Amino acid sequence: MFRRTTWLISVFALAVAMAYAQAPAGGRGGSGRGGRGGGGGRGPALVSPQVNADHTITLRFRAPNAKTVDAIGEIDGKDHPMTKDDSGTWSVTIGPLTPDIYNYQFRIDAVNGAGGVIAMDPQNPQVKLGFGAFPPASLVEVPGDGLIFDDAKPVPHGTVRLETYDSKTIGAPRTLWIYTPPGYEKGNQKYPVFYLLHGSGNIDSSWILTGRENYIMDNLIAEGKSKPMIIVNPLGYVEEGVGLGPVREADRTAAASAFGDDLIKDVIPYVEKTYRTLKDADHRALGGLSMGGGQTISVGFPHLDLFHTLVIMSMGAQNADTTYPAFFANPAATNKTLKLLWLGVGKDDNLVGPQAKALEATLVAKGIKHVYSLSEGRHEWVVWRHALYEVAPQMFR
Repeated sequence: MFRRTTWLISVFALAVAMAYAQAPAGGRGGSGRGGRGGGGGRGPALVSPQVNADHTITLRFRAPNAKTVDAIGEIDGKDHPMTKDDSGTWSVTIGPLTPDIYNYQFRIDAVNGAGGVIAMDPQNPQVKLGFGAFPPASLVEVPGDGLIFDDAKPVPHGTVRLETYDSKTIGAPRTLWIYTPPGYEKGNQKYPVFYLLHGSGNIDSSWILTGRENYIMDNLIAEGKSKPMIIVNPLGYVEEGVGLGPVREADRTAAASAFGDDLIKDVIPYVEKTYRTLKDADHRALGGLSMGGGQTISVGFPHLDLFHTLVIMSMGAQNADTTYPAFFANPAATNKTLKLLWLGVGKDDNLVGPQAKALEATLVAKGIKHVYSLSEGRHEWVVWRHALYEVAPQMFR
């Protein structure tokens, strides 16, 4: 069966995991995920993750010296204690799960559900990149019956480009991940642009590598559900790149305004000079998830002269009417200007759910037209992939 194309990223920052994953003396095993092949392994090969026919997943982790191991992550909102066998391998079966892509980690020797060491699955090369409060995690796909909305279907495909621009605001070269729709290279058509922002702990590639933005848009465009558009994914931090140098304390305190300046003064001019874009606010959208949703509010609400479409995923704001008085001062004028204001959040999102509800209540109270989407899920990529699939057909109409 033709299944989705996966991004295999070899990440070897697994020293912590391997410190626990001690093989039995003299053990050798295959290097293959399914135990096939030979070579200098660390004990008998494990199969992890194992996706079962009943839509459950079995995770395994060899750690004979560990006292406890739990499977955690963006699976079902729960921690899953694992059981150790005589060989020192811990395992747990989770589910059944709705067909989708999930991320997970192993938490070793936690005390009362806290602390411990977090490790990725050393058997699994599929990785969600991240850092800080949202560190790297292993990915597993539970397939459905046939191809779904974010699969690599046999349709015309767009192109993912990696661009470097000089940011005068940041004072350093920066990168942009850019999706151009199918047929961009062959024609002279101009396109609307969606500036789509990542969340905290993500990076500029996250919407492509984890969010499957390109496949979602390919499928929507092929089905005639979405207008073809260019999507630009910039880096959301005030530094050259994650881990590429120190961040001045002044930059930290002015991060929101500095990011907005970089977007408006550097990113947009670069994109509109380099790509065939429609250069007006009706054809320019700004959106993002979590931190990126907050940046959409802080940059977009004061700049309706630049963006007539705003997409806020899993974020909100308390007292938005006092923080952004001009946006709320004349609801009739704001409603006439905006083509779309979309606000979405998972119904079980305990991280930003109250802020999203507060913003939605303010929009209602002030008479600002908007779309409010309350979906299944928590603060996780399952929600955000579906959010892009839902909102893209509503844009640039």
